[in-house]
Amino acid sequence: MKKKTAPTKAATRPAKRAAKPSTRAKSPGPVQDLQVRIAARAHELYVQRGCLDGYHLHDWLQAEREILGNAADSDKSAARI
Repeated sequence: MKKKTAPTKAATRPAKRAAKPSTRAKSPGPVQDLQVRIAARAHELYVQRGCLDGYHLHDWLQAEREILGNAADSDKSAARI
């Protein structure tokens, strides 16, 4: 004679909650914004070169120097020390 097994209780499990979208996910953070600005400037340098391939790292580093250099120049708080 077979033993009777109890039915599974899958129907009584609580429903999974939908993840609430974060308000931070809608707007880019400061690091993401910085990367977007650097990428845009690197693309400008690429176009200025006539879309010549093989200089992507050079363009990125040049764009970083320009973007981050401008940010460091505008911050004069260290000049007081």
